[in-house]
Amino acid sequence: MVAHPVAAAFGGPLTSIHPLEKDTLMRRSISHILIASAATLALLTGCSAQPGDSSPVRFQMHWAWSASTAGFALADQDGLLDDVEVIEGRGSGTAVQLVASGQADIGVADAVAIVQQIEQGAPLVVVATMNQVTNIAMQVLDSSGITTVEDLKGKTVAVPQGGAYAFLFPLFLELNGLSEADVTVANVPFESLVASLLEGNVDAIVGGQDTHVALVAQDADFTDFLFADYCVDAVAHSIFTTEDYLERNPEGVREFVANSLQGLGQAYTDPDAAVEAVAALSPGADADGTRVELDFLLPLMCAADASYIGRAEPEHWTRSIDLLERAGLISETLDPDTFVSYDYLPADDELTACD
Repeated sequence: MVAHPVAAAFGGPLTSIHPLEKDTLMRRSISHILIASAATLALLTGCSAQPGDSSPVRFQMHWAWSASTAGFALADQDGLLDDVEVIEGRGSGTAVQLVASGQADIGVADAVAIVQQIEQGAPLVVVATMNQVTNIAMQVLDSSGITTVEDLKGKTVAVPQGGAYAFLFPLFLELNGLSEADVTVANVPFESLVASLLEGNVDAIVGGQDTHVALVAQDADFTDFLFADYCVDAVAHSIFTTEDYLERNPEGVREFVANSLQGLGQAYTDPDAAVEAVAALSPGADADGTRVELDFLLPLMCAADASYIGRAEPEHWTRSIDLLERAGLISETLDPDTFVSYDYLPADDELTACD
């Protein structure tokens, strides 16, 4: 792996970055300028990347080294990403923008962010899928007496504004026989969800693996209502690139996909090894928390009746687009055949089969 410690684009707004990271970014600004100047000089002198060149693949992750990127950590540990510049991320939206703008070659991000950029005209192509379904889940305390979606009638549900949560929750209710009129929706910041639930201010929260991990850490007795188990099973995190990069470096994409899926498959079959790989790249990571998060995330790689890790079938993509359109996350029907390619996946016997 070619180290890259910062996930933000050069010149990105510091106001969106954690305060502890601002000084580091400022100290690196001069070196960034020198790098950018060198790159410009290379372009002017005709030394830009050419098809089949040996430049490292710039891989933009959606998040930092953690349970959500554990498969790539294992691939890195096994030396499969030695010629890859891995860029830690700060969210799917940023990852998609960086790839679409050419500041990274390949990325991994939630499918919602990918298809939204495609709808706006970005020439992106999905070449593999990590999570077959969304990680969004509703959580309730077992003491609440809520055991079915129907039990939400008359209850208060905390939903963070922004992102897919606020769009998918109404669809979750609709597909399970309820509407927003049947519940009271409380707009609660994501970081306050768990406290709101534990303090009894709300009856349920809409979160995901982060709120799941936090509730486990509090020794809470709770139940997850994974949206994917209740008909909202849209394809989630996927590996993608641009049409231009595919044309220039098809073999590089094919190799990267194969190596990444090998790491993802190993994480699925050996989560203990995944925890160790994350710890090696992020020494401050809480191993117990990583394992709890992996236990939540790993089943998503083989959800929705998937046959293999890495491949979301065409019919699943078609259903996913319909769900995203119904939820209002996209405004038009997109044809998956125009942005999903299976040409860069390894042969079936080289993929990890789902149980």
